[in-house]
Amino acid sequence: MPRIVFMGTPQVAVPSLEALAAHPAAEIVGVFSQTAKPVGRHRQPRPSPVQQAAERLGIAVATPEKAGNPEAMAALDEWSPDLIVVCAYGRILPTRVLERPPLGPYNLHFSLLPRWRGASPVQAAILAGDAATGVSLQRMVMELDAGAIAAETGPLPIHPADTAETLAARLAEAAAGLIAEALPRLLAGDPALEEQDPAGVTTCGIIRKEQGAVHWERDDAAQIERQWRAYTPWPGSYGFLGGKRLELIRMEGGTPSTALLEPEPQPGTLLRDGWVAAREGFLRLIEVKPEGKRAMAIRDFLNGQPQALGMRLMPERSP
Repeated sequence: MPRIVFMGTPQVAVPSLEALAAHPAAEIVGVFSQTAKPVGRHRQPRPSPVQQAAERLGIAVATPEKAGNPEAMAALDEWSPDLIVVCAYGRILPTRVLERPPLGPYNLHFSLLPRWRGASPVQAAILAGDAATGVSLQRMVMELDAGAIAAETGPLPIHPADTAETLAARLAEAAAGLIAEALPRLLAGDPALEEQDPAGVTTCGIIRKEQGAVHWERDDAAQIERQWRAYTPWPGSYGFLGGKRLELIRMEGGTPSTALLEPEPQPGTLLRDGWVAAREGFLRLIEVKPEGKRAMAIRDFLNGQPQALGMRLMPERSP
């Protein structure tokens, strides 16, 4: 029976792992995942969701610091895979790994390539206001996400209320269906690859924590709302009110009553009922988390800090 090594780390990769583990055409002989990360108050290491799922399924797991180090190569030598399937592994695979399986390495990428090559395709699609996205199964090459396409889903709609979390969860299920359907063709060694159109390439990078800062004066309300959805749950959206950090947990678009619009508020001004003025338009804060406190409804925050009304949310802490 053909032998598969699966590489993945977060929860969104688990459905694809489970789909492969249940497939009758091949056997998963090993799983690569990132090393356990400290979590919680006591910073105790916790295995990744993929590692936990693999152990539950009785599959051997390797967690090398680098995908091509001696530990990784020893595991590949032991498992001798015919095929490698990658989904959100989070490590760059060197040439010696890409060339190792005779049937090739394939990656499940959460966009319809060549749109949104790179590390954050789900967030990028929401930020750009894309109407739809999907999942591509591409043969891996050294250039990031540039390999030929073996299979893809049709366009999957991005709903107006989608956050990165909800959209990624739907794409994860779509990826599981895609790899299950495509696996027989991969194992046959003739998946009818289609090269990507270089004219359609767009790229996205690694998201940094500081990108969650909201720039009310620079951006309009629609852009800020997309940023909030794209950066939920991480890195989140935030500002500084009176020099203290305020996390913006939930917000919605709309228009406040005309009584709040005279005189015309400056961008970032916090108005009654949680309305905030942007460069163009308004957003209403629903839930916030003040620095050092629990998350709370905006009305509770304003009841406790009525002096916040009329202050401006800034993207950086005041000196």
